[in-house]
Amino acid sequence: MSRTRIRSGKLDRRIRIERDGAPVHDGYRQTPGAPVVLAARWAEYLPGSGSEPFEDAAKQAEVDAVFRIRWDAALDPNRTGEPPGINPRDRVRFPATEDGHLYGIVRAVEIGRREGIEIAVSGRADLISEN
Repeated sequence: MSRTRIRSGKLDRRIRIERDGAPVHDGYRQTPGAPVVLAARWAEYLPGSGSEPFEDAAKQAEVDAVFRIRWDAALDPNRTGEPPGINPRDRVRFPATEDGHLYGIVRAVEIGRREGIEIAVSGRADLISEN
């Protein structure tokens, strides 16, 4: 875990965290429902750091950017209840407008002790589920 402090002056970018809505049956198959906005937050933007290896050396994900937001109980990545906290099935829209770019979440980790959440994102199409 990082010992990075969240400074208000650096939270200068607006992001939207989205999740697929309840599944809908279209007559042939189940499809994800319309995206639901979990939260709109001020965030610190950090340019991507390149590749990030996973447990399986063959599976890699490109990290295009990292966003840091203040900690929020509803978004806590360690939350296991219903609904779960922010996770790789969710996505980030930046800037937080309808035409903002969609990023798939690679990882989300708590910063410090309930100080913030660091969200690493990728613009790779296979990480983004959009209707």
